Amino acid sequence: NGGRSSSISNFLSVVLQHSTEVCARLWYGSQGLFFQSFSAGTLTDVVGRTKAKPVATLTVHQVVAFNFRRAREERGWTQMQTGEALEPFLGQRLNQAGVSAIEKTFDSDRRRNIDVAEVVAFARCFDKPVGWFFLPPEGRGDDLIEPVYRGGAGENYNLPAAMLVMHAIGSTAGWRSIAQRLDELLSTRDFSLRDAIEFTLRSRHEDVEDQINLRRSALMQVSLVYRVTPEDKAVTTLAKALVDLVKLTPTGFLALRDKDLPEALELLAEGDRLVQPFIPDAEEKRARGEGPEGGYDRLTRIDPREALGLDDEQE
Repeated sequence: NGGRSSSISNFLSVVLQHSTEVCARLWYGSQGLFFQSFSAGTLTDVVGRTKAKPVATLTVHQVVAFNFRRAREERGWTQMQTGEALEPFLGQRLNQAGVSAIEKTFDSDRRRNIDVAEVVAFARCFDKPVGWFFLPPEGRGDDLIEPVYRGGAGENYNLPAAMLVMHAIGSTAGWRSIAQRLDELLSTRDFSLRDAIEFTLRSRHEDVEDQINLRRSALMQVSLVYRVTPEDKAVTTLAKALVDLVKLTPTGFLALRDKDLPEALELLAEGDRLVQPFIPDAEEKRARGEGPEGGYDRLTRIDPREALGLDDEQE
């Protein structure tokens, strides 16, 4: 298992190797600001600001509140519906006024502290990473995160809201520490934890192949029921059924994708139709924070054409 965990460490380190510098350039490039020693996670030398200029501020609670409302609106939920959806994750139901109080924290004087347990509940309810709730509001990247220090050495600790990007998704050094921690966890005998880590870090390609295999499996099961029945009178009918079933084995379907992509698409589309009734239940389980138990619990919605790498012009 050491080789597998090492590859995950390398993957994590490479993925965001330059994330810190990229984020800083995105936020500060248009302001004409320059920085040094940024890779260490600190802004040690910034020039270009004018002195004695009033600075707008934000609290981390306001940032979370802004993203909370954004997540709710993405779902198209009312405040009442949001309170109901949050209940199993918070352990209590928020009424409409309770949800409104969270959202008003961003843009009113009536501010509410949002604790860590609530942020985790938000992440589970809206199916977002925890760090997503700490990304700064558009147009507020230059605001300083409270507490704010004015004058003296304390100013070195001031944090522009834009820099929350680094803390939300991690700097290069931060991702190295995450990779090291994951390596430690993968070397334990906690198999449920190892499975969760590997499930989280697997690539988009692996996700797509998993979804294709689930649909292929469903189609194979249905084909067995439909084709091999007491009414089969001719050996040729059974032979045809076996030929078609071979196409639905993992090796057979891969070969079909290389040989006859339109037929592979047709079969995948049929498999996709068959699993549609199971997808809502799988989504509900994930929304409740229940991990996949196997089988069709891993189902997600896909576009068969996109899954097979077909563009709009290909047949």
